[in-house]
Amino acid sequence: MKEELGKKIKALRKELGVSTHELEKRGIHPSLPTTIERGEKGYTIDTLIKYLNAIDDRIVFSVDLTTRS
Repeated sequence: MKEELGKKIKALRKELGVSTHELEKRGIHPSLPTTIERGEKGYTIDTLIKYLNAIDDRIVFSVDLTTRS
């Protein structure tokens, strides 16, 4: 699930033309893009939201809590 989310976030970041260098200028640690976009362990939901806001502060983060059968 994290890998799929990471791929979507990376595609969105690239679509919006935001480089990892720009993210560093916006206060994002240099290793965070790789961690999130590869779906690796080691980040919190708060960190994910901060990362998405650094990409574009208009991004809305929602969670679907329905169960899958």
